[in-house]
Amino acid sequence: MGIMIVSSLPQVITAIGGLGTAAYGLLDAIKPVFPVINHTGFARIRKTVSGLTPDEPGARQPMNALPQKNVLESLLANWVNGTDLASQKAIAKSLIKLHLSAGNAPALAATTNVDAALLTEVAASIVSGAALTAQQSDAYARFDLIVTAMLDETYQHADQVYRNWTRTLAALIAVALAFVGGWSLVGSWLDFWWKPDMFIAMLVGLLATPLAPVAKDISSALSAAVNTMQLVKK
Repeated sequence: MGIMIVSSLPQVITAIGGLGTAAYGLLDAIKPVFPVINHTGFARIRKTVSGLTPDEPGARQPMNALPQKNVLESLLANWVNGTDLASQKAIAKSLIKLHLSAGNAPALAATTNVDAALLTEVAASIVSGAALTAQQSDAYARFDLIVTAMLDETYQHADQVYRNWTRTLAALIAVALAFVGGWSLVGSWLDFWWKPDMFIAMLVGLLATPLAPVAKDISSALSAAVNTMQLVKK
């Protein structure tokens, strides 16, 4: 009897995992209707990059650089379209360095904790095409390293926020689907509400999204275990 119950577990797990996959699919389908889902996590990136692309005094835009608004729009487009995270960070760093100018260098130096005078000289040398001195090269390298570290921390946290929220939304969708499915099987609201079937449906919904990526592996492992026990008992 015990083996018979266990033997049905692979099918149950596969079905629950299928519900989780369906929930993720439905979440992807509603993203165009609710674009805020794709924007999740970008607020942190916006804050960091805004601090790294300051305007010049007098609210002037640095010459030969994208305005901060366009920088953020470009980064948002990459975020929404799911561009590789490493590529997004590389693009962000390139746009930040392109935005550097002698006018905004002091503000940028304060944000990145590098020498303001040296960073201003670096920006002026880049514009004029002059070769950087050893001190300027060292300051620019430090600036590059700090910007890289700030972007890495920001994008990693933003990605984690996005993943956590999408998992949560997918779990809610899975619970709703399981709830409706359980109710439809019972047929009566009074016989379903606050009854064991309702709690089973909610449990199935909660397990669906965590099981979705590994349901096939767990099902195969359980099937192998059941077959092994059947052979041993013969």
